[in-house]
Amino acid sequence: MPALFITGTDTSVGKTIITRALLQTLSQFDIPVVGYKPIACGGDDSLPTEPNMDDYASEDNQDVLIIQDSSSIPVEYREINSYTFVHSSTPIFAALDAVRHISEQKLDDDLQRLAEKYTNVLVEGTYGWLTPINKELSFADWAEKNDMPVILVVGIKEGCVNHALLTADSIKQKGGRLVGWIANRINPGLRHYSELIELLSRRIDAPLLGQLPYIGHPERKELTQFIQNPEPLIQFFTK
Repeated sequence: MPALFITGTDTSVGKTIITRALLQTLSQFDIPVVGYKPIACGGDDSLPTEPNMDDYASEDNQDVLIIQDSSSIPVEYREINSYTFVHSSTPIFAALDAVRHISEQKLDDDLQRLAEKYTNVLVEGTYGWLTPINKELSFADWAEKNDMPVILVVGIKEGCVNHALLTADSIKQKGGRLVGWIANRINPGLRHYSELIELLSRRIDAPLLGQLPYIGHPERKELTQFIQNPEPLIQFFTK
């Protein structure tokens, strides 16, 4: 199954914008590919006493809409998203078994359906690498189960070195293949940016695929120029 899993060092590090950049880059090389955001969260942190799927389901999550807009092939919202929750703390509730609606089988089936229909898939995780899907399964477990190599998005900010190295080590410990990593400058005022990139390049055992600067409204822009080393990505989808 030609699918890559995009994870991040944390939440709000730019996974969706990186997914957009990668989708645009692959399209530039005439590689047909769609994005898939299995579980989308955001908004109100309140949780009903007795959760019901109707309380969460919607088709207006910004991340999913960006991925839909960025895919080179026209796709429907529900094709590229299995669950949309309005609650940003859904991973916490899932880990505590307060949300029991997420079906591992549905995620597997939806991924397989996309791969059969469109061949190539970029899968964007929710929050970080070890984010829970339910009380027993994490995104790391699910990516491993479906044999998806990983691209790591590193949000360049305070503490990013520790987060990046811990995540890269965890991917390796899980038996995953790290295809590459991408730096996203989410804090424009952070000092020693180039030194941080040099340090991470030395310590992460995978190639640096690109660097995104801090830019306004990246969800509306062409981002291919920021994936400066697309070759590992191209090789994966054309081998």
